[in-house]
Amino acid sequence: MENELKKSEILFLYETSYNIPNGDPFTGEQRYDEETKKILVSDVRMKRYVRTYFEEKGLPIYVSEKTGAGKTDSKGVLTWIAENRNLNKLLDIAELLKEQIDVRLFGGISTLGDDAKKIKIDGKEMKNGHTQFTGPVQFALLNPSLNEVNLRMHQNTTHFTSKAENTQGSIGTTTLVPYSLIQIHGWVNPKVAEKTGMKKDDLDQMYQALWYGTSGDGSSHSRSKIGQNSVLLLEIEYSKNNLKVYGVDRLIKIDPKDDRKGEQLRSMDDYKLDFSKLYEAVISDKVEKIKFYTEIESLKLELTGKPKFEAIKL
Repeated sequence: MENELKKSEILFLYETSYNIPNGDPFTGEQRYDEETKKILVSDVRMKRYVRTYFEEKGLPIYVSEKTGAGKTDSKGVLTWIAENRNLNKLLDIAELLKEQIDVRLFGGISTLGDDAKKIKIDGKEMKNGHTQFTGPVQFALLNPSLNEVNLRMHQNTTHFTSKAENTQGSIGTTTLVPYSLIQIHGWVNPKVAEKTGMKKDDLDQMYQALWYGTSGDGSSHSRSKIGQNSVLLLEIEYSKNNLKVYGVDRLIKIDPKDDRKGEQLRSMDDYKLDFSKLYEAVISDKVEKIKFYTEIESLKLELTGKPKFEAIKL
């Protein structure tokens, strides 16, 4: 049976307003490219949106916030999955991992080795402790905003009770992003998908999680992430697995209105999206079609009816 998945590239656009789209884990400050004046969002941040959305929907995931972020090689996580997901018949760790939707999408690793035998379900030992899957879906390590940004300093206060009648407070500072339109670039590899068992339904669910998980559900509904809206999702599907369009991440441009500069933008009312290079790329025989989803009427009107463009539902 022919794999219904096709080699494709993903472009996902979302906007932010006066928040911290992706703070550096060491400083808490927004990731920023001083030379281009564009903010940066990591692949790890985007996968967290997707995983949290999955988990809140009750789907089984491997890198779970409930078991401790990043503990993907721990015996405790695998035991927790086996005992809580009713998977006690799956004694092979490789198969256990592939039961988790985030592993099928993004990959996963277990380095337990012989320690896997210490995990016993119904008195039986787990097998294949050294297991690693490369994910068929990958995002760029760092994804720049389409517009330039001048970061804004923000002061905030904290106030808490330390003892029964004692209160303490402090003043802190951080940097906020007034506005950004972020473009996430991704890839889908159908050959790798065969190894993790990823199916089209997994990819469809990931698109739903990417859209809603970034736009106010799950981990995006937090103090530093409020103010995000999903704008446009594109899947550029190739006609053959050995074909590729050069520079997919440079096919969409921002065209500011009224002589504004990129760092002066504060909403989508301040600019238009220029799809001219995207339309040129679609003409190529390399591209089978472009699937798109948006909830913005002006973008629906812009893309609907264009050659090779196909609207999808989430």
